[in-house]
Amino acid sequence: MTGHLSEESVVDMASDEGDPGASEHLLACPECAARVHECRSSLALLEQTEIPEPSPLYWEALRSGVKQKIAQDKRRVSAWTMLVPLAAAAALLLVIWGGPTKPAPVTAPLSLPSWSPLPAAEDDEGLRVLEGVALGAQGEADLEAPAGLAPYLAGLTEEESRALAETLRGRGPGGES
Repeated sequence: MTGHLSEESVVDMASDEGDPGASEHLLACPECAARVHECRSSLALLEQTEIPEPSPLYWEALRSGVKQKIAQDKRRVSAWTMLVPLAAAAALLLVIWGGPTKPAPVTAPLSLPSWSPLPAAEDDEGLRVLEGVALGAQGEADLEAPAGLAPYLAGLTEEESRALAETLRGRGPGGES
């Protein structure tokens, strides 16, 4: 045998229930022999000690506590035993009531009316400004600008007017395309 005796083997040897291999080890190992001797002393001390019987109140309290725990466990079990069949029945009804399901017909996406952040042409004062600038850029400066354009056109310099006219013709300012 290699190593020392386990705690279980020491207790077995102290109560004279050990195996022959452990007995041989005890003869060769004074450390394990001391542990077995200490264990035998402890067992002898326990046999001499008188352990009082618990009072009847202790046993009554233990009995009522056990009954209470059993009742609580039954309530928990009964709740689960009710929920599982209900869930199964609900699933079955869902399958039966739903019947064979057909895929939903594929429909074309809804067409929404177009939306623009710009105001309607009749309400857009900016269009009238552009109209007036465009007329002036075409050499028709003698034509009167539409009503209400004067405040917009009055603020433009000659250079700004030319740049705007060129931009409206499709060329960038300075004649670049």
